Amino acid sequence: MKKLSLLFVLILSTVVAFAQDDDSQQETLVKGFRVTSAGGYGGPSLRTSSIGGDFALFFGGYGGVFINKKWTFGGGGYGMITQLDVPPAAANGNLGRHYDMGYGGFLTEYTLRSDQMLHLTAHLLIGGGGISHDIEGEPDLEDTGSNFFVLEPGAGVELNITDFFRLNGGLTYRLVSGSDTAGITDGDLSSMAFFLNFKFGYFN
Repeated sequence: MKKLSLLFVLILSTVVAFAQDDDSQQETLVKGFRVTSAGGYGGPSLRTSSIGGDFALFFGGYGGVFINKKWTFGGGGYGMITQLDVPPAAANGNLGRHYDMGYGGFLTEYTLRSDQMLHLTAHLLIGGGGISHDIEGEPDLEDTGSNFFVLEPGAGVELNITDFFRLNGGLTYRLVSGSDTAGITDGDLSSMAFFLNFKFGYFN
């Protein structure tokens, strides 16, 4: 067993030595990209938007791995907390129904000059969601629901408040495709939004 361990260490040392010698000659798909720092963050997020022309408030959160003080790779999710009434015609004459909506997916974000107290960010969320009719306190009306694809690019300004807390606000545009719920269309669900993100984590 000792001989085997010694052999393993010898082989590993040789491989490392060759790897150091040949590192400058290594061919990669993305030239010059190296991970020089890695952190991460997460936190709650608010979005004010519109659905079918009516004010809508979304609450959720997002976060991810923060690489080289520039790139974030992670995910986010948001749910509508405003109760928007379903028109009686779309609810087959039933009253008291409102829309229930949520979406989320993979998110990537680029941060420009992260160490400066005030700096810019840009992000893109790609994922999906769903919308359905709902009655408060009643079982979900599954036969009224539909799923959709969502693409949401955005840009904002970020303020470094402390070493572990940042405040990020700006604009996004939510592009929805594929919904099929009575009384509402993809165009009604697609809208510009104002966002406010609270980021807690390690940014160095």
